Amino acid sequence: MSFVKLISGDGFEFVLDKQVAEHSPTIKNMLDTSHGAAFTEALTNQVKFPEIKGKVLEKVCQYLYYKHRYAAEGATDRVPAFPIDLESSLELLVAADYLDC
Repeated sequence: MSFVKLISGDGFEFVLDKQVAEHSPTIKNMLDTSHGAAFTEALTNQVKFPEIKGKVLEKVCQYLYYKHRYAAEGATDRVPAFPIDLESSLELLVAADYLDC
């Protein structure tokens, strides 16, 4: 099992299982080493997101684990709603759009 560290713009660090983090196609591409020339992130297993705040990146990490859990179970129609508070919904939408998750 390998891990990746996601770092927010305000310095918060989150360590995730690499398979979980790769539920974001953006992160998966950043960590991809199969095309010869790899991004620095693939070599260090660290991805910095200077435009994403720690509280937003934390929620993104929670969502990636949530998505991984239900994808692993093969659930299709009984997936409960993922809780999002109204205060951070706009920032989460921006982050989700960038991370394609």
